Amino acid sequence: MSDFAELEELLGYTFSDRAVLVNALTHTSFANEHFKKDSHLKSNERIEFVGDAVLGLITAEYIYKNYPTMPEGRMSKLRASVVCEASLAKLAVQLKLDKHIKLGVGEEQSGGREKASLLADLFESVLGAVFIDGGFNAVKKVLTPLVVPEIIEKADNIVLSDYKSRLQELLGKKHVQAGYEIIGSEGPDHNRVFTAKVTVGNGMSAEGCGRSKKEAEQAAAKTVLKMLGEQM
Repeated sequence: MSDFAELEELLGYTFSDRAVLVNALTHTSFANEHFKKDSHLKSNERIEFVGDAVLGLITAEYIYKNYPTMPEGRMSKLRASVVCEASLAKLAVQLKLDKHIKLGVGEEQSGGREKASLLADLFESVLGAVFIDGGFNAVKKVLTPLVVPEIIEKADNIVLSDYKSRLQELLGKKHVQAGYEIIGSEGPDHNRVFTAKVTVGNGMSAEGCGRSKKEAEQAAAKTVLKMLGEQM
């Protein structure tokens, strides 16, 4: 059996049963080519099914807990943007899973190790393996530091209500400007909360918090809009 020490170190998880990990790294093409030689050899399709479910649940839980004012529609868009093929393939390469997957000859020759769809499925398979081997808390510990930066980045790009633009449009009619500054942050890098302050020309100010500097500024602008009687 191959030495998976590097992979386990990157995952931050050591398997009790490495056979589960081998299963997760076995592509259908390899299993089909070797099935007659080893009747116990299975592809990672079933374990990928488990990983897909675990990925969706943990991502949804984080969004729900850390974006308490985000409506369901935006939550769905944010989760979809995080668990998309491109994001998962990037994480697979980050963990060097492409170096460990077992591919059939044809898939290997056609560049399977670089296919985004294959890599995304592979990432889900390994998550499924961690879940099966160690349970929910184990896979959550592995996934959280990987996916949280993706969530924070994508949250800034999701089409949200732009409170800063609405505030500036309102103030512009009165020839007043708004100024923003980040006045604090707390928490670890993968779970940091920023506090922003906005001050308008008449001396009115408000603060807001968020998982990114942009989100904190939006929250501060939203508070000022409420103070000015605007409907959210």
